[in-house]
Amino acid sequence: MTTPRLPIRNLPGVLADVQRLCGDGVAVRFAAAFGDSKLYIPKVARLRDDHPLVQTLGRRAARLIASRLGGEEYPIPTGRWSINHHNARLLRLAGWSSRPIARALALREGTVDRLTDDLEPAYPAPQPVTLRCPCCGRVYKLTPPAEEVTPVAAAEADDAFLARQPPLLLAAVTTGKLSVADLRQLDAATRKAP
Repeated sequence: MTTPRLPIRNLPGVLADVQRLCGDGVAVRFAAAFGDSKLYIPKVARLRDDHPLVQTLGRRAARLIASRLGGEEYPIPTGRWSINHHNARLLRLAGWSSRPIARALALREGTVDRLTDDLEPAYPAPQPVTLRCPCCGRVYKLTPPAEEVTPVAAAEADDAFLARQPPLLLAAVTTGKLSVADLRQLDAATRKAP
């Protein structure tokens, strides 16, 4: 599955400027490399290949940033809040429900609901998603957790299964001589036999 394209919303400070100039990917790398510090961005004429901006983002992105923001020192925010919330929206689009999103991103379920209430999942079942860490910028893949089977759903499934069984086997289950699990095993074995 490809991760849905969704722009990051509400990046703070100079990160929003970098996002407008170079896109989300460069803004996240910029935040991961320089976040929670101050950075002097030189003018284009003074930008050298050994400058941290060039080494981290590449010459083209560094020149673009320097052309618009050069000549000043900027406090660089981490952007963790915006990136983490962006990841919650990506997971919702991938079909994840609130609880697994909250657990995966260390958010509260209410926060996830508030952030994603305007989104409809693009997939009927949860899909694996590739995300970028809001702290270090590392790319990682999240796999949705297995669906939890509630006791009520399991009991309804057992009832439906038992309703399809012959009366003799049903009597063995009700008297306790045969468990539902044993009966399922027997049913699976008879289906495999030619």
